[in-house]
Formats: sequence, structure tokens, C-alpha cells
Amino acid sequence: MRTTITLLALLLALPTAAEEITVDKILAAHGFGASTESILAKVNDPGNTVSVMAASDAEKLRTAGVPESVVSALLAKAPPAMASPATVASGTQPDNPRAVDVVKAVQAGTSEKLIVDQLMQKGVEQRPSLNDLIYLKENKVPEGVIRALMDAPLVAAGMGAGRSAGPAPVPSQVEVDGLVRKTGLWSKNRTGKLVLKADKIEWLDGTNQADSFEMFPAGLKAVRTECLAKPEGKVLPRGRAPDVERFDFTFTDAKAEVGGNESIKALLTGLKALYPKLPIVEKLK
Repeated sequence: MRTTITLLALLLALPTAAEEITVDKILAAHGFGASTESILAKVNDPGNTVSVMAASDAEKLRTAGVPESVVSALLAKAPPAMASPATVASGTQPDNPRAVDVVKAVQAGTSEKLIVDQLMQKGVEQRPSLNDLIYLKENKVPEGVIRALMDAPLVAAGMGAGRSAGPAPVPSQVEVDGLVRKTGLWSKNRTGKLVLKADKIEWLDGTNQADSFEMFPAGLKAVRTECLAKPEGKVLPRGRAPDVERFDFTFTDAKAEVGGNESIKALLTGLKALYPKLPIVEKLK
């Protein structure tokens, strides 16, 4: 997986084109470390479309660790698949929106065990009403799943079972090794590491100390990560032409050629932790 991350001194407004969101793109973005919020924004963007999801796609996403909120958003927006002759249309409307999600998961081919595990882990906000039970039975939801809705722990709205009670402490310094600084077409790329501190960012050149330098978070306008998703789920770098109106520092993972991106993910995590007000633009092409 090859990725790039760019620290921008001036963020230019770029038009966003409509795109089709596929399961492979979601898997690539999740594997790259894109936040749940940025993935949901892509899925819920009115200008974007979601491809038809096969019966096994939802389970494939969950197995890869994609958050349930993303899977539910995809199922809600994806065009309906061809209904089988045995499908029974429900004339009952449920009281609990969670019952609709459960039916969609069953119809998408998700295993009963996986649905039960999710319900018991995440909890439910309310018990199913008699109307919900009728709706679930009309849509052939397994008894084990209905029982899980009855027995799962109750949680407050917007909360999940086991949610952390407070934010993680902010580190005073983050060191990210295994990076390559892209220096341009006519210059040799530099290996080294970035040291993130509250008041400054240091580049420690791995070859020549004279090429090390400092930059200051207050002077940065944005951070941009960019990756290119391929149908097989891999991520490749996307080139960008030089722009004289801004001064960029672009870094890639030293192991990008063999599919590595751990250093880039660590850098992105450190930037978010130390500079929470710095805009971060996560682009999936």
C-alpha cells in the first residue's frame, strides 16, 4: 500500500467530482487509516453514489473491522439488489429503526452469529415492540437474532457498549521514523524521521544533518493525505504537479514500494493528537 501525506502552507479550494463508492474503496480507506467521519462523509455525500452490494459484502466489511456505522450507511444508500422469488414483502412498519438495520443485514447475507455478536457487543437503545417483532418475523429474521435484541445490554442513545469514559492523554512528543521526504523531480528523495512537538515539527535527515530543518505548526494551513484505491483493494500514490503558489512538504512511507504504510499512519495519528485544530483533508481517489 503506497500513500503520501503532505503538509500544506496554503490549501487551495479544489472542486470535488461525484464518484461511485464501492466496497473496495471503503476497504482501502479503512486500511489506510481514514477516520470513520471522513468515510461517512464520502458515503453520505448527496453527489456520490454507492454501488450495488452483494450478499457477502456487508460481512466482508465487518470482518475487515469497518465500523458498523459505515456498513449501515452503505446498506441504506446502496441500490436494492434483485429480490429472490421467495422474498416476502413486509406490510408492517417497525417502531424501532434498529429493526430495519437488522433486516437489511439478514437480507445482505450476514450470518446469524455475526449479527448476534454485534448486537451483544454494541447494545441496543430500546427493546423491540410487538410491532417490531411482527416486522422481524415477516422478514424471516432468525429467532437467535430476535432473542439477541431482547437480551442485548441497553445503552444510551448515541453510545456503544464499552465506550471509553474519556479522551486519551495527549503525548508531549511523537517521533515517526521510516519516512521519505519527496524533494522534487530533479532532487534526490531524503530518508529520515519527523519529530512532532507542541511548538514545532523537526525533520531529522537520515543522510546529512545539514538537510534537517524545522517548521512550526502555527504556520501550517492544512495537512493532506492522498491515496489511490484499486479494484483489488491496494492503494497506490497519486502524483500532483508542483504549484508555485504554495510551499509543500510531502512525505511517503519508506516501505511504500512493498505495500507498507505504518509510518504514514503513525504520522497522521500524531498530527491529529498534537494539533487537533489543524485541518486534515483525507482524499481517496
